[in-house]
Amino acid sequence: FKPAAEQRNLSFQLDLPKMHLQAFVDAEAFKKILTNLLSNAVKYARSEVHIGIMPFSSEDDSFSIKISNDGYVIGEDMKEKIFEPFFRLKETEKQPGTGIGLALSRSLAQLHNGSLACEPKNDLNVFVLTLPVHHEKEFQFFNGHTENADTLLRVGQQGPDEAINKQTILVVEDNKEILDFIATELKRTYHILKAFNGSEAIALLQKEAVQLVISDVMMPVMDGLELCKRIKSNFEFSHIPIILLTAKNTLQSKIEGLEMGADAYIEKPFAQQHLEAQINSLITNRNKVKDYFATSPLVHIKSMAYSRADENFLLRLNDVIHEHLSDTTFNVEHLAKILNMSRPTLYRKIKALSNLTPNELINVTRLKRGATLLAEGNHKIYEVAELLGYSLHANFSRDFMKQFNMSPTDYIVSKRTGQKTS
Repeated sequence: FKPAAEQRNLSFQLDLPKMHLQAFVDAEAFKKILTNLLSNAVKYARSEVHIGIMPFSSEDDSFSIKISNDGYVIGEDMKEKIFEPFFRLKETEKQPGTGIGLALSRSLAQLHNGSLACEPKNDLNVFVLTLPVHHEKEFQFFNGHTENADTLLRVGQQGPDEAINKQTILVVEDNKEILDFIATELKRTYHILKAFNGSEAIALLQKEAVQLVISDVMMPVMDGLELCKRIKSNFEFSHIPIILLTAKNTLQSKIEGLEMGADAYIEKPFAQQHLEAQINSLITNRNKVKDYFATSPLVHIKSMAYSRADENFLLRLNDVIHEHLSDTTFNVEHLAKILNMSRPTLYRKIKALSNLTPNELINVTRLKRGATLLAEGNHKIYEVAELLGYSLHANFSRDFMKQFNMSPTDYIVSKRTGQKTS
């Protein structure tokens, strides 16, 4: 940053302690924090920039770096506001920027179990970065691979153990600063993949099981609307919910996004809490629908469809399973062959739509058919069991109880009671 400071005739002072300091940090994340802070300091300084490590001892659990500059001094009422994503002071709006740098820097500091604060003092803007010297476990937020389509799996990914049981979200954004910020904020809760345009996103979707896509609208190569259209029209991806992010705030732009099949539309600038609430709502609601289908005797399979492609698939799937309900040898291999699909593709699609394996779905569908026959009242329990291929009606009763949390007898009583009440 010295050349930039010299170009603006700024006094640039660096103070390093005589004592050697060794700390465990993620090198790329640490560099990103310092780059953002120094870039801002040089950009907005009037005449001077100062960076230094604050006094410390070998017994200290943490260390602090202080970066200060003169120029427009941030007011007390703004020293927390400036860390909000997309926020920019009116006095600095003429300078180019996204308003993400400080928010990203604080997030990275917090992921280190550290802090980043603004402490204006003596007509200076003072930013203090504090990080622990040691960590309980090793971590890595970024790695040093080049950023192209072949190495996109690197970004924001946790190790295999850490990613277990985490939903996978693909973030698509051509602005690297915004992309890094969104990914950094979300990686606390989700397994994150990143792409810089729609084309790279499609390549990732073909390799990875993704539960939700967040995409900017305006991007090179393939924009967010085209990406949304391709996802919703592709059988393998059509079940994936999509959140579009855009600076366009016109009604027409929202209509375009929703017409392409977007599940939610969020305007920039947005509050991170709003984005996280929308993500949680989409994932939670879909899981509730899946659970309701599996545990409710008469809920139809098409209740889990969120696109025309998914509805057509589920209806065809349901028809094929019903045609073979009494065949106890019918399994996923037969199902895949009839549907003209590979077993892995069929497994991924059914699992994504229902949270069930193909064999589990076959069994649930068989039991739901049993519930329908019991509700009609034309067959005894043992007769229904025989129609569904059970050699022992006790096994049917056991499976029915396990799936729907009531015995066939209790289910019949509940249906009769309901009919009398109505």
